Amino acid sequence: MNKATSHRVISLVSFMAAALACWIVAGAVADRTAQHELDDAMRVEGQLSSATADAMVQIIASDLAMARAIPETLAQTRTIQHVLAQSRNYAVKRAGGESTRRAELLGNPELAATDAFLHDAQGFSGLDNLWLVNPNGLCIASSNARSAQSFVGLDLSTRGYLRNALLGSFGQAYGIGRKSAEAGIFFASPVYEDGMLVGAIVAKVGLGRLRHWVAAPGSFVADENGVVIMARDSALEGRRLPQARIMQLSAAQRMDGYQRDTFAVLDIEPLARRLEGNAPWVPPALAAQLFELPGTHVPSLYAARGGLNSGLSAHLVEPLVSWPELERHRRFIKWLAFALISGAALLAYVIAASYRREKRHHRAARRLAAQLRATNTLLSAEVREDVLTGALTRRYFLSLLRQGIETARARGEPLCLAIADLDHFKQINDRFGHTAGDRALEHFVALCRDELRGNDTIGRLGGEEFAILFTGTPLADSIRVAERLRERLKTHRSPHLPSEVLVSVSIGVTELSPADTLERLLSRADCALYVAKSAGRDRIEALPRDDTQTTPDDLQAVS
Repeated sequence: MNKATSHRVISLVSFMAAALACWIVAGAVADRTAQHELDDAMRVEGQLSSATADAMVQIIASDLAMARAIPETLAQTRTIQHVLAQSRNYAVKRAGGESTRRAELLGNPELAATDAFLHDAQGFSGLDNLWLVNPNGLCIASSNARSAQSFVGLDLSTRGYLRNALLGSFGQAYGIGRKSAEAGIFFASPVYEDGMLVGAIVAKVGLGRLRHWVAAPGSFVADENGVVIMARDSALEGRRLPQARIMQLSAAQRMDGYQRDTFAVLDIEPLARRLEGNAPWVPPALAAQLFELPGTHVPSLYAARGGLNSGLSAHLVEPLVSWPELERHRRFIKWLAFALISGAALLAYVIAASYRREKRHHRAARRLAAQLRATNTLLSAEVREDVLTGALTRRYFLSLLRQGIETARARGEPLCLAIADLDHFKQINDRFGHTAGDRALEHFVALCRDELRGNDTIGRLGGEEFAILFTGTPLADSIRVAERLRERLKTHRSPHLPSEVLVSVSIGVTELSPADTLERLLSRADCALYVAKSAGRDRIEALPRDDTQTTPDDLQAVS
């Protein structure tokens, strides 16, 4: 090898070594830059995911509280207590079997009236079914008594949701109806008469009514056994979370609650191990916060919320939308840094390109921050105001009501509460469509705002039921305002509704008593509404302040 050849070999080796060193340094620079960008993106997108998960929790808790209150309220009515007390000794094992039991129970005039009462209560409460069970586990009356899937005469003693109720405490559980084969959440409340447990009242809300829980992409809800009962992606439903309690149950218990014995695992897999090989530039602390659903191969942020006082848990697996851009940006930075270190000739280009990239990065960060602020503002408004009608949400209205009660007591001022329910609202939905139903709700709230005084407050309790708070107003004045509102609703029709739609309202009004709690005030107003409904609708019934426990019979006497 001559001297010239040797120099060329040495130069080539030196060039390759320098290029390798530049490549290693460029990789370190690119990794560091990508780590900072990933940290910023995960912080911003993580706040968005947390806000979305918190909103899910608030919606689920509010819906469950509203559904739970219905059987608890009905359990206090004398009609339910009396019927269960009369039937508490009716045994399951009687001659003739289930069909004979059903025929005997359906032929009882008092139970037939109770069936009709439950059917009406189910209709305006938004529940799927209501039924009564005596202490022996026998269904004696139900809202679907006359249907082909009637529960009347069935032995329900083995149902899991009834165990607590027949022992004297409230029960709640997810399950699949054996008659309807439809999934739902069951609420069971014990019923007492004169201090004696006489049975339970059970309500079911089908999951179809609760699909808004999983409106966000990547969201799903699991029950207390770790089984996914509802998901935005229906393919996830029926799977179980890792280490779920469902596998600790016996096969018979699983079949009883879910009509199935096996459950595929929904493995929300941490990406730390896979990123060690595919993306070693990701710091372990950040890699530990990234997950993926099976088969997706998309890094995602995972937020889970429990503690809903129901056994349910809310989950959100949201893809990290900035991940592809981060990887592309990292590769670009690596080559860019290599070019910068490799030659001074490319210095101007490298600086300009880096500046442009950084400017775009900061603009993207500001855009994400602006989106976060907008999302927080929207979520705050949704917590306070009902999206459809603009009335206060149930949660926010009840908070104002609690404050109003405290203020009224401190100042010695009167306070009245009215609960209004649009008459035959389900018929409007069924005949003219849900859009017409929405316009009717908006029309009612708009008239309330025109008719109510400046210090009156209206909130939507759920469905077509609203509550109105009259502060500093005695009962007589509150009744006059409510009557004026009722008359105006009849005479001022909405231009957005078909001419055949006649909207009317039933209103129950009551006044705060010195010993009232918020729940007792609400219950008395609701009982007054029940009397208005029972008396023919399109009317106002009032219940004056009273420190004693009020029953529907007392309300009938007042009306």
